[in-house]
Amino acid sequence: MLSTCGLTKRYHGQTVLHPASLTLAPGEAVGIAGANGSGKSTLLAILAQTLAPDSGSIEEDGRSVLGDRAFLRACVGYVPQTDSLIPELTAGEQLSLWQRLTGRPAARDRVLSDLLDLDALRRKPIWKLSGGMRKRLSFALALAGSPRYLIMDEAFAALDQGYRGRLEDWLRGYTAQGGALLWCSHEPDELQRLCTRILSLEAGRLMPLAPHA
Repeated sequence: MLSTCGLTKRYHGQTVLHPASLTLAPGEAVGIAGANGSGKSTLLAILAQTLAPDSGSIEEDGRSVLGDRAFLRACVGYVPQTDSLIPELTAGEQLSLWQRLTGRPAARDRVLSDLLDLDALRRKPIWKLSGGMRKRLSFALALAGSPRYLIMDEAFAALDQGYRGRLEDWLRGYTAQGGALLWCSHEPDELQRLCTRILSLEAGRLMPLAPHA
């Protein structure tokens, strides 16, 4: 189980994330709802450890994993709102690079390749890919090897409609097999369809979603 305690973040003297604590258990899908600017992307980036918190802890089963790069490479998949793909590479080269860095079978995963139609992208330079194609590649990097924890920030935004149903089915299978999903979305229906629990982030404060919301 992944757990956080008292995560905070400040920018230019302003607190954008007040002490935030949550747990993410195997087989659980936790959604985070909130308006633009509420701190959702900040929280998820801290959990994916692409952004350092000012204070607080991140643990797995009681062991600190804050700053543990080996844990992140092996156990965490992250679909950021804005990708960090390398424009000069082809999609296939980006997948192979990720495979070498993480040890995950990105390029050899046939199910994942079929799910996201990766064969049609492999030889294309990333700078030539559409927004929807780049999102599919970002998903491929995050899902490769079925990481223990999957963190998604507005992951269906810019994704072509035809792939959403496929990915929802894959995510249901992922959690049914013990994977843990944490994601935020502007679409309440998406959260309701996939999540076993939904939290609300308002002005940087994380809390259970109000029953009437």
